[in-house]
Amino acid sequence: MDWLPPAIFDLPGVAPAVSEPRDFRNFWFWTIVVGLGTFWALAYGLAIQRAFVDKFVGIPVVVVAINFAWEIVHSIVIDQEPAQRPANFAWVLIDIVIVTQVMKWGHKDFPKLPRKLFQRLFLALVVVAGIELFLAAREFRDILGMYSGCALNVGISAAFIVTLVKRRSSAGQSLYVGICKMMGSLLAGLNTLIIFPDRHLVLSWFVMILVLDLVYIRMIYRQIRSEGQSPWKLNRPRVIPPAPAPAPARGEPVMAS
Repeated sequence: MDWLPPAIFDLPGVAPAVSEPRDFRNFWFWTIVVGLGTFWALAYGLAIQRAFVDKFVGIPVVVVAINFAWEIVHSIVIDQEPAQRPANFAWVLIDIVIVTQVMKWGHKDFPKLPRKLFQRLFLALVVVAGIELFLAAREFRDILGMYSGCALNVGISAAFIVTLVKRRSSAGQSLYVGICKMMGSLLAGLNTLIIFPDRHLVLSWFVMILVLDLVYIRMIYRQIRSEGQSPWKLNRPRVIPPAPAPAPARGEPVMAS
């Protein structure tokens, strides 16, 4: 593991890091890395573009906070393999745009929270997530963030589905975001299979991610069609979610549908 810096993880009497990889410096590794980076960059870019159109964040708020914390921890706080640090830092810069959108429009998904309180809670979640991710990397000797990153990816896929159901519209979302995210995750899973073939837990998470992404793609496709738009149209007009149903007055019976 001469490609990994010793940093804080070379502790006396402690076993080597859990994420010891196979030799990966070859053409196919870098081809897959470029591919997954391209698809993830497209997913982020399209989500940002859709958020500007609909004034609703494209990536669910909670996972934005955790993902932002992950990028900071694994690009600034924890030593990384030389080629990995600048890549992680590039994602921090992209995340700053998404975080800015969250600060402007994220409160719309939490109508009962005042905007200022929502913003404070979001920033607090970033801090707490950063501390926990740092401690997890240190305790489990996972300086690459492989386990935390893959688990977060499962959460992102699930959160897309939850957000779509909650909003009852395609506001902030698009079919292309779902497809690009799925392809990026699929290539990341392939890379993990090549480099870490014995990490069965992580590989099982990639299977879960693929299933959840396929479910989301089908759901967002049907949702956009139900709104009278083409799911394949890149520049759809602005989508405004329906207003939430009013709560029944106190003492008023709730009628079954």
